[in-house]
Amino acid sequence: MTAAETTPSASAGRDGPTKIVFFGLGAVGSNLLICLAELAERDGVPVQFVVYTIDPQGARDALFHAERLFDRIRFRGLPDFAPIFAFASPHDAELTGAAMLVNAATPAFNGPIIELGLRVGAHAVDLASDMYDERTDRTLTFAQYGYDQALRERGVAALINQGISPGVTDFLIGRCIHGMLNAEREELQIESVNLYLLEDIDSDSVVFSWSPVVALEELAARPRIWSFNRMQVMEPFSLARYHTFPNEPRPTRQYPLYQEELLSLHRAFPQIPSIGVYTGGSEVELVKALYQLNLLSKQTLPDRPELTVEAMVRAILPGMQRPRRIEELLRSGSIRRTHFCASAEIRVTETVRNERQTVIETIGLSYQRYQDLLGSPYAGATYISFPTGVGAAIVAWHALQHARTAPGEIVGVLSGEDLARILPQGRADAIRRDLVGWDIDLFQSVRDASEV
Repeated sequence: MTAAETTPSASAGRDGPTKIVFFGLGAVGSNLLICLAELAERDGVPVQFVVYTIDPQGARDALFHAERLFDRIRFRGLPDFAPIFAFASPHDAELTGAAMLVNAATPAFNGPIIELGLRVGAHAVDLASDMYDERTDRTLTFAQYGYDQALRERGVAALINQGISPGVTDFLIGRCIHGMLNAEREELQIESVNLYLLEDIDSDSVVFSWSPVVALEELAARPRIWSFNRMQVMEPFSLARYHTFPNEPRPTRQYPLYQEELLSLHRAFPQIPSIGVYTGGSEVELVKALYQLNLLSKQTLPDRPELTVEAMVRAILPGMQRPRRIEELLRSGSIRRTHFCASAEIRVTETVRNERQTVIETIGLSYQRYQDLLGSPYAGATYISFPTGVGAAIVAWHALQHARTAPGEIVGVLSGEDLARILPQGRADAIRRDLVGWDIDLFQSVRDASEV
């Protein structure tokens, strides 16, 4: 390697604009980019964005209320990403000096983007992992961890599974648990962590807030929970329970879900014997109905042996609406109410007043002010893509700023739980304030478990 290749560029921005490179720019990526630009403006840091995409017009359309940022964005349309991942000219020059590489496309790009980060000395950020591949299933470890040692030696990091859930959820839960463990109370025992998710939309039309293909894959997969120190696999939509979310008039039916937090929390806190992720709301109930009607079956059609029932349903389901259509539905009143909420219950036992006492500490976030996006640069986002993009931007931005002031701390593969441990109190508090500043409410409480 040359001297330039061995010096991390994470400090870029001191002598010129901080360069942030995006791979793909859809519903979440556009919100992430806008929020990064707003954070940079607030902090007085000049930034320059490069966006690699196979659909440049679609990327511009996703930013149709943020066109003022176009003078800071270089859109690079290309038929596929292979030349970029091969570090071929002219992409090599454009990538050199980047501070952060953001995977806003697909988990399949996580590895190649980390490899580029190693090559140019840039931090990598991704939003999700491949939960369903054979390696993850066998090892219960995300593939990104295979790069941990190389990243540490290079002095850069891969911030994995960022967003709102996973991402901010991992950070908030991790911060809470690390605080308990740092209290050095030997008799304290964390019995369980259960994360409950609400994705609820009241609309005249069927509006998917996420990719229907991803939703079908995620919700129809066999769910899992970590229980009695082993992974238990269940049937879809089984073992339902109820959870009462803030600002909801009644409890919501929740179903086990195999999502990144399950593996991430277990890796960060292997001593916790029980960990579960659950989800519910109108969008989940829609997929449940399809499953119960056998419309997610892998069986082939009688007269079309090459076509499964599930493939046919996927083909005819409406896809995610374009941002302009989402804004139209919101303005017209077709979308009446939305609520995304993540609520984690941490069950803790310790000795209090000479007796063993069990309490449940609840920590979480809620996003309800969807109507307020109208008239903002984010108009056209879904009620899921907005908090996901904003959550990823806020955590990644503060991690990048900390990397500049504390060299050597933001290195290796880092999850939200890791950042909760590494970042100092002032930086963690700033993340919480920024989340609230971008309309994501936070809540925390403690109650006696006997009241449940």
